Amino acid sequence: MKKIVTVVSALVLGTTAMAQTDQGTWMFGAGSNLGFTSGKENSDQEDAVSNIFLDVRAGYFVIDNLAIGLDLGYSSVSAGGVSGNELGVGPFLRYYLMESKLFGELGYRIGSASFDGESQGSTGALGIGVGYAAWLNDNVTIEPMLKYSMLSTKPEEGDSYSGSAFGVMINFGIYLGN
Repeated sequence: MKKIVTVVSALVLGTTAMAQTDQGTWMFGAGSNLGFTSGKENSDQEDAVSNIFLDVRAGYFVIDNLAIGLDLGYSSVSAGGVSGNELGVGPFLRYYLMESKLFGELGYRIGSASFDGESQGSTGALGIGVGYAAWLNDNVTIEPMLKYSMLSTKPEEGDSYSGSAFGVMINFGIYLGN
């Protein structure tokens, strides 16, 4: 256990590689989120929703420390006796603070969903998060992030669902350029 704590501490606190967050740099990444959502379904009941989320993204630093990009995500959702899948795409902004290790992120995703393999619907999510870029070398990061999202799903038939989610994401990033 002591070795694990030492390795994690070295990654988080001891990373000295400087970030490649200069204008003209490209960032590519992939991540995952295990989350829990609480929201209202049918406007009458309180239902718990669990979800698993995977995403890939690409961004470009338009100025030093500010990246604008596109995010493609897939999620699997389970609420009560209903399960569904969602595929969405949307823009994101990421800004790095404090020597390019801490960052804030804002994103919006729209997509389509299937529920119990039959009905289709549309989805939307607005998310905001803060994270830390643990630089493993000059180009590769591990990026834990706390994220809050406001979600909405509108099936073609039936009532819509809206709620919020709080989750911990783990992302991996590759930075190329200049």
